[in-house]
Amino acid sequence: MRVTSPPRTVLDCAALIHDDYEYEALVGEMKYRGLADETELEDQVKRNPRKRGTPRLRRVLALPGGPRRTRSDGERAFLRLLREENINGYETNSKAFGPELDFVWRDLNFAVEVDGWDGHSGRVAFERDRLKIAELQAGGVEVMPVTGRQIGDDRRGVLRRLRATLALRAT
Repeated sequence: MRVTSPPRTVLDCAALIHDDYEYEALVGEMKYRGLADETELEDQVKRNPRKRGTPRLRRVLALPGGPRRTRSDGERAFLRLLREENINGYETNSKAFGPELDFVWRDLNFAVEVDGWDGHSGRVAFERDRLKIAELQAGGVEVMPVTGRQIGDDRRGVLRRLRATLALRAT
């Protein structure tokens, strides 16, 4: 059986995963887990210039802020929204304030949690998330919950609330 290194596997997956944000999530996850760093991935691009996935990997590595780790379709949709609207200054899946939060503006003590029914439909998940938000808010961190459905169905409303909060926190 032939086995490839994690950086080479990332390159090979570029030709198999059709959604750019899903592919970026893979690259971000590999970096997060320490399986493939920027240098190793850039080396794959240089060593395999004619490989089918090379242009896509090159594009993902060149993204502003580098490839972002996202863990759900909702997070990927929110990331797409932020990029399309040129909203910057955030980290993804960051533990800047203790618990991992989906999107964090560290200097503003602000975070967005993207909630989906699939990951938050049970009592335990519901209670855990409410406690996490309450503890963060007691410590001065504002957390804005946003659902995947809101991102898709009420994009303008999500943007209005987000921009208003970012502006208020920046003053």
